[in-house]
Amino acid sequence: MAMSMEELQQRYGSHYKWWVMVTVMIGTMTMSLSSTIVNVALPEIMGTFSVNHTMGQWLVTAFLASMAIGMLLNIWMVDRFGPRTTYMGALAIFIIAALAGGFAVNFGMLVVVRIIQGLIAGMVQPLAMLMLYAVFPVRERGQAMGLYAMGVVLGPTVGPVVGGVLVDWWSWRAVFLIVLPFCLVAFYLGQRYLSRPPSAPPVHRRLDSAGLLLLTGWMVALLWGLSAGPDYGWASPAVIGALILAVILFIAFAWRQLKGRAPLLALGIFRHAGFGPAFMVAMLTGAGLFGSVYLLPLLVQTAMGKSASAAGMLLMPAGLAMALSFPVIGRLTDRVVPKVLVAGGLIIFAISCVVLSDAQKGTSLILVALMAALGRVGLAMTMPPVVIGAVSIVPQNMVNQATGLISFARQFGGSLGVALSAILLQESTRWTAALGVPLTSPGYQDAFALMALFYLLGLYPMALMKSPPKEEPASTTA
Repeated sequence: MAMSMEELQQRYGSHYKWWVMVTVMIGTMTMSLSSTIVNVALPEIMGTFSVNHTMGQWLVTAFLASMAIGMLLNIWMVDRFGPRTTYMGALAIFIIAALAGGFAVNFGMLVVVRIIQGLIAGMVQPLAMLMLYAVFPVRERGQAMGLYAMGVVLGPTVGPVVGGVLVDWWSWRAVFLIVLPFCLVAFYLGQRYLSRPPSAPPVHRRLDSAGLLLLTGWMVALLWGLSAGPDYGWASPAVIGALILAVILFIAFAWRQLKGRAPLLALGIFRHAGFGPAFMVAMLTGAGLFGSVYLLPLLVQTAMGKSASAAGMLLMPAGLAMALSFPVIGRLTDRVVPKVLVAGGLIIFAISCVVLSDAQKGTSLILVALMAALGRVGLAMTMPPVVIGAVSIVPQNMVNQATGLISFARQFGGSLGVALSAILLQESTRWTAALGVPLTSPGYQDAFALMALFYLLGLYPMALMKSPPKEEPASTTA
């Protein structure tokens, strides 16, 4: 039987918070690994089920989009069932989805699996931050968020490397099954170290089903319209209709959230000065992280003519640099004004993108690896300060909403980053083919240049972020 937080703290003493950290990090790392491990298996999957690139990319965008939705669904799940039950149930569903993916018989089944996995991964990330926020004292929360972020990044870092090895040595099916042992370990630790909810009854908030459908429809219409543009033509009725529908659904979703009795998303949180800018910076961070993870392997394999293993190994130093930066950034977040770190991170990532925008076949792999690592350090400088800055300016009863929204912003930004990168690559291929010019790497150059521009523009919302108060009450809930 699960114990209360007080009972667990008495049993494990000062080490209890670290056991919670290990528990949520293993679960989160496993799910974040799934976000990138499929990327290197795409060619073999597409060959197995005879699908083209436009369809194949949905294994990436479906995961990211459903992950963003899951981050908002997490708020209702935690209120209704509590953090522990939500976390354990999410792990169980993720295990079933991984098995289904490993034994999928058609491409449609894989897309459904990726949607479920993304939805679960989206629920777990903000939930993990909430549980850490509850067990760590105020003065150590920056450090805790930095360590947690390190774990979150390690998954996507090793994903392409592990995926490449598994595909070469076994089959693409292994990239789904490899997560099972880690999920089982996380499930065991969760049963042991996660506390039961307080004695107060759960909040019986109604699920905003209409809002959830509107949000899902909006994201599907937007991402489909963007991805279909290069194939169908931007002036085609289908693409224009999809983008118009996306606008209509977004307006309807916002109206529903403002007028509904139990909204999926409490838009009132944006009335707190500084939260909106933090939301925008989080979107840019997600676009840079997932967009670059999508672009770099393709750049190395296609424009530079290297192997999939080389592409996977190239991302390893970048991911390690980012992961190792997080503990340092976390400590600095507790001591330095967050805006200073965010500004430095935005500028550093923009510089790395400017250099990568000039990469082509003859470019040194060492230079590409160094710039990728530099960009990851810049991203690391933005993530913990944005989370702490956003959470600390809202009332205690809105902390769950704040963590969910910031995670949603990062994930939705990642979806847009991947979609825009794919658009630039497809359009560049079409233009060079029409002109009869050999394709080197103009598409990648445009994509990285666009990222650099976005991050420099991000200095404006960064300047509007609010500094957290020096003192805030500690959380006492699980």
